[in-house]
Amino acid sequence: MPTRENPPPLAPAATTPAARSWFLQHAVGLATLVIGALALVVFTVRQESLWAMPDWRHTVPFFVATCVGTVVAVARREGLWVLPLAGLGLAAVTMVLGWFLVMAAIAVVTAIVILIMSAVM
Repeated sequence: MPTRENPPPLAPAATTPAARSWFLQHAVGLATLVIGALALVVFTVRQESLWAMPDWRHTVPFFVATCVGTVVAVARREGLWVLPLAGLGLAAVTMVLGWFLVMAAIAVVTAIVILIMSAVM
């Protein structure tokens, strides 16, 4: 009867590229999301009135930074493209914040009226 030999052991998990930390794999995407969220928070707090448009001299640098981060994240093939695209979306919304907030308020009021009308009828 022939003798069977065991297969060679697998490589340790720490040396495979898939074993890198999730945060390291998606670092640029996370940074882009943080920059976009930071822009939205800063310019929402600094806004004088609900319908006022932020100064583009201040919002465009955030938008350009998130554009660069999105391109770098896609070029690195990070895989989870939702993170940089969400950051880019937040930075884009920041540029038209007054219009966006007014439209969001109208959408919320419309949804509440529809909910009330559907419950009554």
